[in-house]
Amino acid sequence: MRGGVKVLLGIWVVALWTGGVFAQFGQGPDLIVEKIVVSPEAPKPGDMVTISVTVANVGNEDIMMSFFVCLSVNLMPDAVATELGLPLNELLLGREQIRRLERNGRATLALRWQVAELPLVRFRASADCLFNQIREQNEENNRLEQALRIDEKYLNQWWLDQIQARQAHEITLGSPEIVVAVLDSGIDRQHPELIANIWSNLKEIPDNNKDDDRNGFIDDVHGWDFVDGDNDSLEGTTINFHGTAVAGIITNAADNIGLTGVAPKVKIMDVRVFDARGRATTDAIVKGLEYAVSNGARIVNMSFGALGCFEPPGELRQAVERALERGAILVASAGNFGESFPNCVSYPAAYPGVIAVGATGTDGNATSYSQGGTKLEVVAPGGDISYEKFLELAAKLENFEQFLPLLKTAILAPYPFEGYGPFFGTSAAAPHVSGVIALILSVNPKLSANDAIFILRTTATSRSPRSRYGYGVVNALRAVQKAKGGF
Repeated sequence: MRGGVKVLLGIWVVALWTGGVFAQFGQGPDLIVEKIVVSPEAPKPGDMVTISVTVANVGNEDIMMSFFVCLSVNLMPDAVATELGLPLNELLLGREQIRRLERNGRATLALRWQVAELPLVRFRASADCLFNQIREQNEENNRLEQALRIDEKYLNQWWLDQIQARQAHEITLGSPEIVVAVLDSGIDRQHPELIANIWSNLKEIPDNNKDDDRNGFIDDVHGWDFVDGDNDSLEGTTINFHGTAVAGIITNAADNIGLTGVAPKVKIMDVRVFDARGRATTDAIVKGLEYAVSNGARIVNMSFGALGCFEPPGELRQAVERALERGAILVASAGNFGESFPNCVSYPAAYPGVIAVGATGTDGNATSYSQGGTKLEVVAPGGDISYEKFLELAAKLENFEQFLPLLKTAILAPYPFEGYGPFFGTSAAAPHVSGVIALILSVNPKLSANDAIFILRTTATSRSPRSRYGYGVVNALRAVQKAKGGF
């Protein structure tokens, strides 16, 4: 195998096993994955580890035919991967055949693997994985998962380095008084990176079924779900992939575990306006924007846009104008169709007063997929390919080897249900800018929206041509220094 994965080293079978779990009733064999052991226990990216998988037959009959055991990496739960049409729940590392396994016996498989640069790797071992040919007492207990965490200090978070966010964090990690609304597909608020930084509506008493603050929304403690029409994006459709990634780029916890956000201590308001597959109505976006601004969000991140350069019908323009009049700072993705529309940005980024954000790649240059033109304000890290291209490529993956090239060109972000994975596009660039503005306001909360935007523009690293970079690549350190100094 290529990509750091070597062939399975061997199989050891113990014919008589006197420990473990035994079947209590029924006839036939019963396979379980007893354990997964990674050695050494605390590796860093690039290290070679040995992954041992022990499979046991806890039934009361011998298995006299061969079967396969598979070892995979999964980045997201099965339900999320199914909804998105991606195989990222089971990227194969290797598999091996076991010729037979007597009752109460066990077999141990081992492979050598080069550790990938992910904050968290979830290994999944599956017995009888290839053809499901063994008839068992219980077909539901053939899998086991084991997590391997990688220390954050070993991760190359190039996107933070590109905008000098680490140096800015020596001045401020952001203030919890600054609220950024994420208009998106909802947020997994229970993710360890995000749970401490979710906005709470202190005027609302949780779960009393009353509109305590009289804002028209009952029990809106952390925001509102304008797709399902309720107070919680974790109820109903819980597959909040895109919104969780966007929120994490802004405010991943600075706890030396996993990843770090651009503004790790600001608060995130969860305003769901998109479904799990990225579909939204203009009406939902309008209502979401009005809700965010009315309930105290100083910054609104909108990592979405209409296809091409065409203004969507409806009341969105008026909603944007009302939000700007009330002093909100609106940040939106420029769009990921630069090859077709190189000289215009998508809506809502194209509306006057909205900060239109293009994307840079790992080399610091504006990407070919990033839309531009006269309305482009700034650029920020987005990864080497567009989000749409990532979804297209991810749908064709068959194993972890094929995934590695994507990983190396990506921004890493939190995935729902405590996972992590790659994220791309101007959808990823916009939250970098929202995070920088949040840092600006954190050190100088009295700044007006216009003052904060002026600082963002004048501290960006200027690049040419203007149509590809706007005012330049955002720079968190210079922006915070200028804001703190009263500019």
